[in-house]
Amino acid sequence: MAIRVHRRVNFRYRLLLALFTGKQIVFDFSEEPNHSQLLKPNEISLLRLLDRITSGTQLQLDEAQCLVTIQPGVLIGGNVTHQCSTCRGLTYYLEFLALLAPYCKRTLEATLTGVTAHPLDTSVDTFQNVTIPLLRKLGLGKECSLKIKKRDSSAYGLGEVLFTCPIILKALEPIEWKNREEIKRIRGMAYCSRIPPNVASQLIDNSRNILCEYLTDVFIYSDWNPGGTDEPSISLSLFAETSSGFILGADSCWKGKDWNEEILSSVSQEATQAILFQAMENSVVDTQHQLFICLWMALSSADLSTVELGRLTPCTIQLLRDIQDFMGVAFQIERGSNNNHPSLLCSCIGMEYRNENRRRY
Repeated sequence: MAIRVHRRVNFRYRLLLALFTGKQIVFDFSEEPNHSQLLKPNEISLLRLLDRITSGTQLQLDEAQCLVTIQPGVLIGGNVTHQCSTCRGLTYYLEFLALLAPYCKRTLEATLTGVTAHPLDTSVDTFQNVTIPLLRKLGLGKECSLKIKKRDSSAYGLGEVLFTCPIILKALEPIEWKNREEIKRIRGMAYCSRIPPNVASQLIDNSRNILCEYLTDVFIYSDWNPGGTDEPSISLSLFAETSSGFILGADSCWKGKDWNEEILSSVSQEATQAILFQAMENSVVDTQHQLFICLWMALSSADLSTVELGRLTPCTIQLLRDIQDFMGVAFQIERGSNNNHPSLLCSCIGMEYRNENRRRY
């Protein structure tokens, strides 16, 4: 039975749910204000990437070009090379692969080229320092890794990364992540291209002046690229590690033709305020990884999983509804016990999803 959705929100995660359940999904764009362009460039690029790691995936357009029907295929994995659309950052595609790769037939080794820092997505540094450790905590081991070969935030999309992810042979173990510990240290990465190298140092100083008021163990690395393009770019990624080993991330980036001290101040303040906001909430994962962890809870073994999260984003709330529609897994949400730092306890019993695509000989 096909599932019809009428809104573009959570395109990636609805596509993931269709792949995990094997259900045909129909995207209805007839209610969109302007449906002259059905799929955005980043969505088309994502479907091309999906076609490279699957076998038998079918996509159909109706005559009126208002409906997109996708019939999921079999997850294969293997060695993949893909040029990503510059409309979104590389992590738009990496997060999609990270959720699919463990259930492929073979270990995935994906080389992606594109934008390494984008305002709509987390940076590749955040994926390397936050998402990869989270995947390892979930049971993927040290074989799961991301190698950043080249950073580039310009519209030319010259950045390049290599993502490696092994397969899993059994259902995920239930998750019991509550009562996050205090932040013990903060690390970060400041990057600039086609801009004098001392700009990265200014970004670091601006951020450290604020963070050192709360914590002394703060160290931010810098990376400078003389640039192969004519478009200057600046980005700052910060990672807060707790005593229990969880890592929270936050980003800020800018690209344009003219830069000044106000832009530097804005980038550093935005990233610093974002990481402080994440630290204030009593959540084991940051806001960007709420959807990530909720989907993995639904896929885990048929036992109770509980995770303590901060305020749920609208996309996370929509995902919880979609999980119930596609998988039949319902979440129970309660208030956390810490009144000083309001939080939510999200619990569910997983569907015990297993890797049926793996080699059996």
